[in-house]
Amino acid sequence: MIDLNRQLERWIGDGIITSEQAELMRHSVLQPEPPPELPDVEEGRIPIITEILGYVGAALAIWAVMFLVSEFWENLSDWAQAGLFGALGIVLFASGATLLDTIEPAFRRLSSVLWAGSVLAGGGALFIVFDPILSYSPQTTWTLIGAIGVVVGGLMLRRQPSVAQHLVLFGAAMTTIMSAIRLGPEPEFFVYGFVAWGVGLTWLLVSRSGILQPFSVGIVLGAIAMLYGAQIAAIEGETDTFGIFLGLATAALFATAGVMMRDRLAIILGGIGIFWFVPQAMFHFFGETFGGMFGIFVTGMLIIGLAIWFGRHREAL
Repeated sequence: MIDLNRQLERWIGDGIITSEQAELMRHSVLQPEPPPELPDVEEGRIPIITEILGYVGAALAIWAVMFLVSEFWENLSDWAQAGLFGALGIVLFASGATLLDTIEPAFRRLSSVLWAGSVLAGGGALFIVFDPILSYSPQTTWTLIGAIGVVVGGLMLRRQPSVAQHLVLFGAAMTTIMSAIRLGPEPEFFVYGFVAWGVGLTWLLVSRSGILQPFSVGIVLGAIAMLYGAQIAAIEGETDTFGIFLGLATAALFATAGVMMRDRLAIILGGIGIFWFVPQAMFHFFGETFGGMFGIFVTGMLIIGLAIWFGRHREAL
């Protein structure tokens, strides 16, 4: 570095370079640019058809094993049955772990599927332990299985954010909550709808904040849970009107948010909700009459007009 400074000072004195150019040279030597990253030529080597055939072959092999096991399943003790499920879960988990850090996307997807399968197998083992062996009630059994699934699924999702892990965590959380509300007196049927709607809203907001990945999967799952919860509430005689309004409001919220934020996914979800609840609302208030059909027709034309207006004025939004 000392020799470099001397050389630079000599060049400045001789008028070869300026002081600013000398400073740039010193900065370049002290903080050299990192070498460009070479493309990963090994990533994505497995064709998609090969991956699909692999899943199909694995599914056939699993089906054959299940058929063979079913021949002597009833002769096994409860502990032996639970042990088989547990062993299967361990094998699936270990197999997925060996593929976890590979650079090949197909292997990473296979790893996520194997881990999801390990959670299901573990849930089967726990069900046998809690239900026939320990004789827990169905509500307690499913609450415990769901809670354990939330913990395991959450750890897996944190280690490997993927669609399969997100689905496992969502399913476990919904199972836990829906089973827990039955631990006391049996609630009214519409309560399940309101609880599902609330869980869906919470899941959507948490996913939207980026805490749960992939966040787009969480948004879709949350929206489906909200619409499904509103539909459950719409089935009950005492809350059918409120459930229909809740579904319409939910769909309108998605559609409006999608338009304001230019979020295509939210617009699609809102469109699905509108398509599902508008006919129900018309039939509920007008029945299968001319008024109901005319209301559905008018709503459809309004949506088409809104789509045309949005297409022409999207730059102004």
